[in-house]
Amino acid sequence: MSAYPDRAEAELTDRAAYQRAPDPERGPRPRERRGQPPPRGRPPARAATGGRGPRPPRRKPRRRGSEALAILAGLAVVAAIVAIVRVNFHHSKPHRAPVVENSHTTTTTRRHPSPAPAKPSPTGVSVPIPASYHPQSFTAIGELTWWLLAPASCPAGAAKSPCGSIVRTSDGGRSFVAIASPDAPLSAGQTAPGYSQLRFADPKNGFAFGPDLYSTHDGGKTWQPVDLNGNVTELAISSGEAYATVEPAGGGNGRLVHSPTGHDDWSTVSAAGVVSGGLWVQGSDVIVQSGAGGGAGGNVLFSHDAGQTFSASPAPSPGLPCQFAAPEQPVVWAHCATGTESGVWRSTDGGAHFTIAVGTGTSLPLPNSAVFAAASSTTAAVGYQKMYRTSDGGRLWTPITTSGVAQWAYLGFTDDTHGAGLGYVGSIAPQNEHLYYTTDGGQSYHLVQVP
Repeated sequence: MSAYPDRAEAELTDRAAYQRAPDPERGPRPRERRGQPPPRGRPPARAATGGRGPRPPRRKPRRRGSEALAILAGLAVVAAIVAIVRVNFHHSKPHRAPVVENSHTTTTTRRHPSPAPAKPSPTGVSVPIPASYHPQSFTAIGELTWWLLAPASCPAGAAKSPCGSIVRTSDGGRSFVAIASPDAPLSAGQTAPGYSQLRFADPKNGFAFGPDLYSTHDGGKTWQPVDLNGNVTELAISSGEAYATVEPAGGGNGRLVHSPTGHDDWSTVSAAGVVSGGLWVQGSDVIVQSGAGGGAGGNVLFSHDAGQTFSASPAPSPGLPCQFAAPEQPVVWAHCATGTESGVWRSTDGGAHFTIAVGTGTSLPLPNSAVFAAASSTTAAVGYQKMYRTSDGGRLWTPITTSGVAQWAYLGFTDDTHGAGLGYVGSIAPQNEHLYYTTDGGQSYHLVQVP
């Protein structure tokens, strides 16, 4: 094992002394609505301690109580303990997405409801952790609690092949446990039936998607297929609400839908119109790329009221897909394709205007397949065969060397110091994909051994 687990354990010890309150995922931060960005200078996110609440006072037994009264008193104590456990469990905040996811829900009424599909029977299959684990999706609700999804051999009785293996850690990668996965094929992308990505809002509620959609509301014990009449291309979670972009099965521009994370009640966010991707949510803020016009459209749509209304601003790369991140408003980051290369843009006025930060037209060329993540309003990383990091808002980008990584497939941050990356070691093949973790805002990455 690398030195990382020891570092994570030390951090956990320090944080436990710092604060006993349950920890958010990368989403709403202490000062914000959503769950990602607190103001600069805030302490790093802290992990949930799982402390128990105060115990109810004990009653002295009556000397002359009947047996029935003794039984009733015992039941009252049991009920009180159950109530305490429930309160403590639901007091944790949910991930950004990057990927995870706050406990408070900003949307209290359903807007523009669409007919609910018939509820299918729950499905699920238990897949043991493979001897060699190569994750293709990462999701987190804090710096210590993550889930990974990887290909695995199907057990006897599984209805589909290949299967997916889902594992969870609650101690920052020191140990992992397997949970059941949807009884459906693991897809390599958005074309084949099944699912390819994973998102969790909290320990109980999660989603597997791309292109089909499956949900769990019992921590992965069972999964239910959800029919949204199209292919789910992106899914993001914040503040107890899940948002997804859904495209027609035959291709073309799609629509934005949302549902409470605790149960499946999906409806269309009509105010967004047609959309094409670029989904980002944080608290009541929603960003998505318009699908109006050719390609990905020429506008970025911004909502500050959980999708009830949107304003439009010109996209950094009109007609081509973008990825957005706004961990600290009013700064908005954008990573967009431009044709043969990609670029990173940054806005300091809530997305009204974007300025190129790196990539297209600069000394650091990036292919369209580069991956990007923002940790704060000033810190971000972009990677392909090499990774580059900025801590000054994009003026200077420093190369970050991680031994053995030939190409990066994913980057994400759960807060301004903790994050993950999926990188290929050797040739670009699924069996060569590995998980790396950072505890210093992307300055260094450490290999995480699974299991």
